[in-house]
Amino acid sequence: MDKRLSLLQKILNGDIFRNEKVAQQYPLMVLIGVFIFVSILMGFVSEWQYVRIGALKKELHDARNEELTISSELVNSTRQSTIARSLKENGSTLREANTPVIVIK
Repeated sequence: MDKRLSLLQKILNGDIFRNEKVAQQYPLMVLIGVFIFVSILMGFVSEWQYVRIGALKKELHDARNEELTISSELVNSTRQSTIARSLKENGSTLREANTPVIVIK
C-alpha cells in the first residue's frame, strides 16, 4: 500500500517526469498529445460541416418551394383565358380567333 501512495505522490508532485525511463518517452507523449488535439479538432470540423449541410438542405428546400410557386404563377399567367382577359382589361382590339388552327403536314 505504501508503494501505491508513493507512486501517487510522485505523480502529483511531478517527480515521475524526472524519471529517466519516463523522460525517454517524451517524444511519444508529445505525439499522442498532437493526435488527441487533431482528433478533437476534426470532431469540431465535422460537427460544423454537419450544421452547414443542414442549413444548405433547408436553403435548397426553400429554393425548391419558391421555384414551384414561380412555376405555378407562370403557368397561370400564360393561360389563354388569362391573356384574353388581360388584353380586354387593357383595351386591346385583339380577340380570340374563331377558326381552328390549320395543321400543315
